[in-house]
Amino acid sequence: MKHHQLTALVAVADQGSFHGAARALHLTQPAITKAIKDLEAELGILIVTRQARGVVLTVEGQALLARARLIVREVRRAQEEINQLKGRRDGELAIGVTPLAGLTIVPRAFARFRQAWPEVKVDFIEYTSDQLVTQLRSGSLDFAVGAATGSAGGAPVEHEELFSLPTSLAVHRESPLAHALSLAELHHAEWIHTDLTERFPRFLVELFAQEGLAPPPRVTRCTSQALFHSLAMANDVVFFWSLFAIGMPELRQRFTALPLAANLPRLSMSLLVRENSLLTRAAAYFIRCIREVAQNEWTAL
Repeated sequence: MKHHQLTALVAVADQGSFHGAARALHLTQPAITKAIKDLEAELGILIVTRQARGVVLTVEGQALLARARLIVREVRRAQEEINQLKGRRDGELAIGVTPLAGLTIVPRAFARFRQAWPEVKVDFIEYTSDQLVTQLRSGSLDFAVGAATGSAGGAPVEHEELFSLPTSLAVHRESPLAHALSLAELHHAEWIHTDLTERFPRFLVELFAQEGLAPPPRVTRCTSQALFHSLAMANDVVFFWSLFAIGMPELRQRFTALPLAANLPRLSMSLLVRENSLLTRAAAYFIRCIREVAQNEWTAL
C-alpha cells in the first residue's frame, strides 16, 4: 500500500465520487481511478462500488478506510513535525472540545498558544464527551478537552483530569419550580439533557433512588445546544449544569440553581489524548498552555 493510494481512498470516501476526490486533491480523475484500482489489485479485494449517485465503499473498503484515515493524518503530522523542527511555525491542529471547555479553560489557553504559534491553523470542533473519544481513536483530533460526570473510559484514549467544578440542578428564574427544596417537588417536572448515551437517565434513576423515589417520567434528550437553550428559556424544565455556567452574567439573569440538599457529582474537565499519540511541537505546546491555565486559574475551584 502506498501513501497516495490511501490518500485517494480517504478522498473518495469523503467526497462520494472519483470526480470529487480528484477536485479535492487537485489531481485528474484518471489518477484517482488508477490509485484505487492499483490498491484493489494489490490487496485482492473490491474496495468501492459505483452507483448512480457516486461510489460506495464495500465492507472491506470501510475496514481499510478507518486505518487509512489514521495513516494519512499521521503522515501529515509527521511532515509538520519535521517542518517545525526545521524552524517553521505553521501547521494544523484539530482540537475537540465540549461546551464547558469552551466557556472555561480553552479561550485563555488559546491566547497563550497564539503568542508563540501565530501561523498554525487551528480548528476547534465541538462534540459530546463520548464523541470526543471516538474522534480521538480515529485520529481525527490531535487532542481534546472535555467535561464529563464520570470517566468516558476506554483505551486507547488517556484521560488527565485538569480540575472539577461543582454542579447543580437549575430552572428558568420565572419557573414555578424555582423555589423547590426537594427532589420530590421535581418528580413530575420536565427534565432535559444533551447526553447521547443513557448515562444521564441512569444518573436520574440513582439520584431519585437515594430519596426513595421513582425516576421522573418525563426526560427529554436534546443534542442541539442552541435548541437546548431555547427549550430551557421557553419551557418549565429542569436541567443539570455546572454552577460556573449558571453563574455566568448572561445566564444567571435567566436561570437559577435550585437549593437542594441532593448529593450531586462534580463535573470533571479533562485533557484527552490518544494513547501513544505522537504530538507535533505545536500540539504539545498547546497542551502545555492548557495545563498551565488549569493549574493557575482553575484548580482552586
